[in-house]
Amino acid sequence: MKKISLVFVIFSILFIVSCSKTSAPVKTVKQYMSFLKKGNFAAAWNMLDDETKKVVGKETFQKQAERIKSLSSFIKLKPAQINKDKTRAIINTVFWGEREAFNKMPEMKITFYVNKYGDNWKIRLQKTIEMVKNEKKKDSVEIPIDPTMIETAKKYKDKIEVKNLQEGEVTFMNGLSQYMMQATIKNNSDKPFSYIGLLVKFMNDDESKVLFSKTFFLIYTRQIEAIYPLKPGESRDVMIPGYDPADFGGGWTGKLQYEINAVKIATPEELITLDDLK
Repeated sequence: MKKISLVFVIFSILFIVSCSKTSAPVKTVKQYMSFLKKGNFAAAWNMLDDETKKVVGKETFQKQAERIKSLSSFIKLKPAQINKDKTRAIINTVFWGEREAFNKMPEMKITFYVNKYGDNWKIRLQKTIEMVKNEKKKDSVEIPIDPTMIETAKKYKDKIEVKNLQEGEVTFMNGLSQYMMQATIKNNSDKPFSYIGLLVKFMNDDESKVLFSKTFFLIYTRQIEAIYPLKPGESRDVMIPGYDPADFGGGWTGKLQYEINAVKIATPEELITLDDLK
């Protein structure tokens, strides 16, 4: 007689799947989805936890909510994965029907996080919170402009071509939006550049007054992110965050002036790529 051994696979140490009946977290998400489907964003907002409200804000929440509303008829909830203390839950979703193909697109994935506060469960937009915080960190990075970078810019700015400079609000698939600068930059010199700063001046309508100015680094070498110096003859399309219309108040009608004001010639170390290290 053959012995049969049963292998139990533990999918997660922190979370267990509750399938016996509709759990409180799932009921919470269903109610939240119902509000979104009806366009009752105020009621859905009241279901969020305090940190989500504070970090994400109503404007970003509503953009994300409108996106989920447009997809709500094609979203199915999976059973909740609840931690041992029964205070936190994760609810994954799948698309069906006309939107089934979205399951193959990671950026379209929708996951609900629900936390328990006292006797109540609240929706937590965890991924949105993380993204907002990361974008703020990214925006806060200030690259010091030393005299050498200014002198190098004077020498090479005529060899650096900036085209199609545009600005505006960009809305991402997750509903987040941010004001960005984008341009095409080309290195017409014989040197590789690891940093190229563009001083952008936001002007009033007749361009007689500077309302706000800031240096945007179109080239900012970050090897760990596989972003490398601009080599001789290379052209690159770039998009960078870093400003808000509130910075310069009213009176701006879209007039810009700009010039290269900070340049650093790349060192041999800065030219090393991740592939070189393999």
